Amino acid sequence: MGEIEDGEVDHIAADARGQKCTLVCESLHGTSNDKDGNPLMNAVFKNPVCKVYRFQTVDCKWMLVREQMAECTLSFNIPKQLITLYIQEDMRRIQELKDLGELSPHWDNLRKEVIAHYGQVISSYQETLTELNKLTGSSFKPSCSKSEKYLEFIPINLHTQRMQVTCPKKTDACYDVVTVGAPAAHFQGFKNGGLQRLLSRFESEKKNFSTAYQCIYYSPENTAKAKEVLSSIGQLQPLISSLADQLMQAAQQHSPDLLKGALKTLSDKTEQFVHALKDELVKNALLALHTARPGYVTKSQPGVCNNVDGKEARPKEDGPAPLKRQDSIPHHSEYDEEEVWANVAKSLNCIIAMVDRLQEHENNNQEPASDQTLADVITSHSPGDWQEQIYPLVVTLKDCVTEVVDRATKSMTFVLLQEAACSIPQGLFLKQRRDVVFSQAVSNYHNSPHNLLLIQLVTRVQFTFKTIKAIFPHRWSGFNLTAAG
Repeated sequence: MGEIEDGEVDHIAADARGQKCTLVCESLHGTSNDKDGNPLMNAVFKNPVCKVYRFQTVDCKWMLVREQMAECTLSFNIPKQLITLYIQEDMRRIQELKDLGELSPHWDNLRKEVIAHYGQVISSYQETLTELNKLTGSSFKPSCSKSEKYLEFIPINLHTQRMQVTCPKKTDACYDVVTVGAPAAHFQGFKNGGLQRLLSRFESEKKNFSTAYQCIYYSPENTAKAKEVLSSIGQLQPLISSLADQLMQAAQQHSPDLLKGALKTLSDKTEQFVHALKDELVKNALLALHTARPGYVTKSQPGVCNNVDGKEARPKEDGPAPLKRQDSIPHHSEYDEEEVWANVAKSLNCIIAMVDRLQEHENNNQEPASDQTLADVITSHSPGDWQEQIYPLVVTLKDCVTEVVDRATKSMTFVLLQEAACSIPQGLFLKQRRDVVFSQAVSNYHNSPHNLLLIQLVTRVQFTFKTIKAIFPHRWSGFNLTAAG
């Protein structure tokens, strides 16, 4: 699709008498009949308005400009899918909190409070989704509706424009423009500032919240790291299981080359898995979760992590002096359990040793031997022997990986529990505001894939890998939205 160069401006300029462009025709029922029109475009863009102008050039020829404006059905479809994903994600978080197992009364009370918090968010989003599903007709949200609660996830004034220019001596040129209002939670108002100011203020006050709730303070970097670890081990576990099955298939085929290649890939991914768990945050989180179990009493601060009586979930204003904040995690001297990933590494080493032994035995069998000896070798070392010898080790590796994933998931969930507990005073408000702004920003991006400004905005939004993968064909990571309100 060609473009009109700057040098053609003089050629297509109107004459010196100030002649204005002429409106050739106007239609409220335009169609996407340009050269690259297709059924998908016609399905996405609805209710087009089309105008055609003509300009007389200096050589008395005519340049036609066709301008079309349309609504985009994705303005509503994407937010509805996002809300559904929000609900699914919060339900998953609730289940993960329940899967933490038994906690001391203090932590159990906080868990119940956080679960109730997520329940309120889910209920609110379900109501919004129900209202959006009732809507039919226009896919456009005008600015006069920006304060409607059930429309808060929908971008404002979003429409697409396509200008097609036909010049006598040039190929046609198309210019696509998307106009939209800035992503903002108008329904929630701006009395206390927009999202950026609220998040900044919230982070500065978070340490005080951790004191009130007797929680370990985790920085935003730590909570983001916890989510990254959860995502990493969640992806590596099924991959390791699949690679272990490939190793078994190679053993069944009695192929040294296939066995060696499968073992190399399995070793690389398992080492990557172990490396992800060697992060200091994981070790500290495992220790913190250990101290939060029923019956644990820390020697130095008997009550910081466990409110054994369970009488207080929140500190009272007229009560005794507040407990000292646990702004650091207990030392490992109080927790001497073996590192959780050690068994994974040991299992992998056993598999490597077994494969080396089998290959060495295979090489020895390939040496010249008498007919009787060769017959004995064939009889005693059938292709099934390799699989039978490797199988128990592979099962052990899978079991160890499963156990590690379970414990690491619980430890990272405990980190997120503390972060959520500290955010309960403002968390519901900030979560909904961030979700609203994210929904509008993502909807803008999908209607304008070439708009670099919006891409830069969306890449600053923090969201889970699962949701991002469901929305985008390619996965984006490191989202942290603070630029809009």
